[in-house]
Amino acid sequence: MIYFPNAKINYGLRILNRREDGYHNLKSAFIPIGWSDVLEVNIDPDITNDNLKFTVKGIEIEGDLENNLVVKAHELLKEDFDLPGLEAVLLKNIPTGAGLGGGSSDGSFMLKAINQLCDLNLTNEQLETYAAKLGSDCPFFIKNRPALVTGRGEILEELECQIQSKEILLIHPGIGVSTSEAFALLTPNPTPLDYSQPSTIINDFQDSVCARVPVVQEALGFLKNHGAEFTQMTGSGSAVYGLFKIGSVNGLELVSKAESIGWKAYFGAFL
Repeated sequence: MIYFPNAKINYGLRILNRREDGYHNLKSAFIPIGWSDVLEVNIDPDITNDNLKFTVKGIEIEGDLENNLVVKAHELLKEDFDLPGLEAVLLKNIPTGAGLGGGSSDGSFMLKAINQLCDLNLTNEQLETYAAKLGSDCPFFIKNRPALVTGRGEILEELECQIQSKEILLIHPGIGVSTSEAFALLTPNPTPLDYSQPSTIINDFQDSVCARVPVVQEALGFLKNHGAEFTQMTGSGSAVYGLFKIGSVNGLELVSKAESIGWKAYFGAFL
């Protein structure tokens, strides 16, 4: 079966404080968007039970395949269930090191795929528990709906978000930002975001990342110069996005302009 693990954006991101377990408490709104990878997962009788054959195509992913969250998701479930032999092929389209949650989405969709294919009958709440073991952003992609996110990213509350009535142009400016480096540059801010006041919705990483990676600021300027009503970096970078009134711009033309600079771009509606 074929699945489409999608990206997300952060609409505001406040890093409140560092926790004793080494993670940080945060507050953000996660909104799913249509930029997606493609994950095909099938039962293969020629593969020994509990084993996984995994292949990645498309954008190159750094590191060993055994550390990929698709593989980690399979390992989590095979600890608790007898699984048939599985084959998974991931076509990677979402840029890595971009703050878009692509790797987290891949892992969570693998959990959902195995649950469906192998008739495990796990609830969304149970899948979210497994997803939290994969990574901080992973539980969001189980229900994959706009959410107010707190804790280290695992506490989710459904959110009605007005930005879903907009179109989004998302740009990856061709360079990744290390999450650990972004945190090293950051001073936590204990003042929580107030989502009733849109003017206060900021990303705590943005200023320090822009100062260190000027092309991120250039991409934000591109969005503003082409009429975006709101611009922001997502996650710890390096991707940025602009919001537009539906029908106000030629999205294909903007994507073409961004790609002519050497950037990757996505234009569309929210999921």
